Amino acid sequence: MEIADLLIVFFIVMLGAIVQGSTSMGFAITAAPVLMIINPDFVPVPTLLSGFTLSVYLMIRERKSIIFKGLGYSVFGRILGAILAAYIIVVISQTYFSLVFGALILLAVLFSLMRGQWQINRPKLFFAGFLSGIMGTLASIGSPPMGLLYQHQNAKVIRGTLSAYFTLGTLISIFSLSVVGKFTRVEFGLYLWMLPAFTLGFWLSKYVTKYLDKGYTRWAILAISSLSAIFVIGRTIMSMI
Repeated sequence: MEIADLLIVFFIVMLGAIVQGSTSMGFAITAAPVLMIINPDFVPVPTLLSGFTLSVYLMIRERKSIIFKGLGYSVFGRILGAILAAYIIVVISQTYFSLVFGALILLAVLFSLMRGQWQINRPKLFFAGFLSGIMGTLASIGSPPMGLLYQHQNAKVIRGTLSAYFTLGTLISIFSLSVVGKFTRVEFGLYLWMLPAFTLGFWLSKYVTKYLDKGYTRWAILAISSLSAIFVIGRTIMSMI
């Protein structure tokens, strides 16, 4: 990668970490589309590893607000979803993976735009975990289903509980990918490149939490993610023609 690409990676990873550190979700949906354009090897393993580390950081910071009741159903769903996604990622080509990736980004944006008071119960926890496992393993973006389910809870509860879930869930996805040979030294090296940026972003997040829920940042992130996903899909389709 050239210097300009490295600077873009540093900035977008730091921005994603600020968002995740403030809301418990948003790192992948912020960073993954741009990282995919710069170097497809950033997705899914390095982005998943970064998300896992951020979730650990956040879980430690918000440990007093974690509600563990019902998380077991989500984790079980995540396991099944990750297994299915690991199979999918082996049997489809890189071209089709790019198409699936772009579609999942748009699906994640759609989830984020939905509204409504959702009652949290066991079937919904399982189903949200299942979708999260598929999306998280394939595209590093597993937060929207769970975030949607918990969106009306207290902010500290959301950050603490979802960070605990994502710590376990992301670890499951990483393990599933390692089993099928998708976790190599290349992916780990890219994760190490990202480490300073997302650590700095997480540290900064505590200073900007109160400013992130005013609408403008959220809409900008969704717009950038959508445009990036459309670009990835368009580039893949053009390469197939």
